[in-house]
Amino acid sequence: MNKFLLAALLMHSCCILGSTSFAAESLSDLGSLRGFISDSINGEAVVYANVLVKGTTRGATSTVRGYYFIPALPMGKHTIRFSHVGFRIREIVVTIAPDEIAELTIALVPVDIRLDEMVVTQERATHAAETDLGIKKITSREIEMTPPGFESDIFRVLQSAPGVSTTGDVTAKYYVRGGGSDQNLLLLNGATIYNPFHALGIYSVIDPEMISAMEFQNGGFATEYGGRLSSILTVTTRDGNKNRYGGSAQASFLSGKLAVEGPLPYGSFLVTGRKSYNAKIFKNYLGGTQAPFDFYDLSFKVNYANPDLSKNGKFMAHGFLSDDRVMNHDLRKEDYVVRNAIAGANWNKVWSSPLYSNLTIAYSGFTAEVLPNLSSAVPRTNAVRDISLDAGLTYVYQNRDELSAGVQTKSITTQLQVVNIYGRRYSFDESGSDLTLYAEYKFYRWDTFGLHLGTRVKPIGISKNRPNLFEPRFSATYRPSDWLALKAAAGWYSQEMITLADENELISIFEPWIIVPDYVDAQQAAHFLFGITTYIGADFTVDLEAYYKSMIDLVEPNTRKYTATARDYVNTTGKAYGCDLLVKFQSSHFYAQTSYSLSWSFKTRGGVSYAPRYDTRHAVHVLLGYSFLEGWQASASWTLKSGMPFTPIIGFYDRLIIDPTSSGSTAYEPATFYGAKNSTRLPVYHRLDLSLSKEFRIGFTDIALGASIINVYDRKNIFFFDRDTGQSIYMLRFSPSLTLKVGV
Repeated sequence: MNKFLLAALLMHSCCILGSTSFAAESLSDLGSLRGFISDSINGEAVVYANVLVKGTTRGATSTVRGYYFIPALPMGKHTIRFSHVGFRIREIVVTIAPDEIAELTIALVPVDIRLDEMVVTQERATHAAETDLGIKKITSREIEMTPPGFESDIFRVLQSAPGVSTTGDVTAKYYVRGGGSDQNLLLLNGATIYNPFHALGIYSVIDPEMISAMEFQNGGFATEYGGRLSSILTVTTRDGNKNRYGGSAQASFLSGKLAVEGPLPYGSFLVTGRKSYNAKIFKNYLGGTQAPFDFYDLSFKVNYANPDLSKNGKFMAHGFLSDDRVMNHDLRKEDYVVRNAIAGANWNKVWSSPLYSNLTIAYSGFTAEVLPNLSSAVPRTNAVRDISLDAGLTYVYQNRDELSAGVQTKSITTQLQVVNIYGRRYSFDESGSDLTLYAEYKFYRWDTFGLHLGTRVKPIGISKNRPNLFEPRFSATYRPSDWLALKAAAGWYSQEMITLADENELISIFEPWIIVPDYVDAQQAAHFLFGITTYIGADFTVDLEAYYKSMIDLVEPNTRKYTATARDYVNTTGKAYGCDLLVKFQSSHFYAQTSYSLSWSFKTRGGVSYAPRYDTRHAVHVLLGYSFLEGWQASASWTLKSGMPFTPIIGFYDRLIIDPTSSGSTAYEPATFYGAKNSTRLPVYHRLDLSLSKEFRIGFTDIALGASIINVYDRKNIFFFDRDTGQSIYMLRFSPSLTLKVGV
């Protein structure tokens, strides 16, 4: 293994040196084009816009900052075409000089859906050989087109992606390609969110109103990301309106929202807030009782870009707070409090040379507490303090190759007090710091072939049992024709932070985070992916991905702990494999997406393999959206999937109990025989959701009114069987809801 890594690094270094020489000696007579793309109405960055040099296959896609860069353009005049869904196409003629970088910053004009204007279809990605296997860019249109249920939520959009599974309607927790829920990393403006759920795990803490861009990676992720085994979800929030002050208020059956935004000198700001106010609707799946939870979240973002101080530089500061409380109002039951607190700053700059730099500093805090009151529960607390720094550089050569490198460091402190199965109080306070260096070289010099080679180097780990020093990454794309792309990716990943959670708990409120204990190894995984993408015109794509994931040193509770001195946690292994199919079509007014997943996932402990609770053999998701007339929008979502596995009851018996305080006294109590772990599945799950919304304007006020129905045909999907009564407990039944949004 070490020899392989050394050879890969040597080849990587040779490629970098060779490409540098090639760029300097052979391409000095070419020029480049770069700039920023913004919305003409509010000044926000236009994310994932396509920039195409007409008459060629050359181009770029804008980043989350709206930045684009096209190297190696022949000298002379070129027509540049800018396009994005929901904006009018714009074409501009530019002159490229040899060995110079031309700058072109533009604003795109959005269409007005209320006036039934044509929505521009997004053109195919202009990086013909982009190695994007395992990456899904989630646009605002996908969020808008997904039926919102009680209110719009990003995890509902995510759960329709192939390879993503859940254990029921009443939880937003998601599992990616056989990995546990704690193997997913969520980054908000570069800061980790340790508890991304509201209301017993039903909704995300991130309000869709604050989102500018989302990118989801379900495997083979790039070298700049680490610390998790299964997926990366990066969320970038909006900057706020740079041209005028405005605000909005929104009400649903679940919560009320407020947002205020506007310009600042050389910048803008955005403040959002959300508060729950009615939980009666959740009686559908809480046994007819009043839901005891209450939550709120607050966020702000301020950005500053003064060209006199730093040309093409931008500073951003942000903060986020969330608070969830489960208050039973019964002293015989325990209460829960869960909080997130995030603060961070970011500085990025485009330098005079084709060099882009980014610096992020972030603090992420998480606390969870169990308040026993007069119940038999014991006090439990968990706290995480995470301070991180990430500095990265990207350099683009004239032959279109790119070199990215950076350094990341974290300082983490965890505090935990729990009680094990023997009633012994267990205090676990740990701290650690890590240092990671990463580098990746991207070969884009060929029109039909793209290759990424990179590695993460971790000389210092958070846990005592640090994982492998090297984490190599690889991805490649081959385009034999304009309509076909063949893709492959592989990588090695590690994780040193875990949650102490039981996967068999259907709804778990207290899931503490800890650093991996000293006596077990850090979790590691290897990803292998292969994909085929077919392009049928500019609007229709078919993606097929096959994957295999090998997981070693997974940390699990020790279910065979027979003595008080035995270890609480042990290492196990796991694997997952399958294929995901995604068919997508989008036109001016119609959006359609269908996905199918076939997957197998297993965990092995003590030589015995079993399917985890979240294993889903078959899953089909259909999403349809249609914009019509003046401001009307309709959408539908249908899901069909295999039932979740569970451990069946195969019999009962009377267990003999001998009373040690009375000679000869015996008694019997009922006991249960269980079958093999997760050897049986619940019935097939399927559900249809519908929504209809209307946008209109009265004076200077924008109004959006929406109606939606969850589980239109009232399917009785089983959540679980009550082991005491044998009764079936169902998920969400037929549930209508309304939303109202008013903005100025």
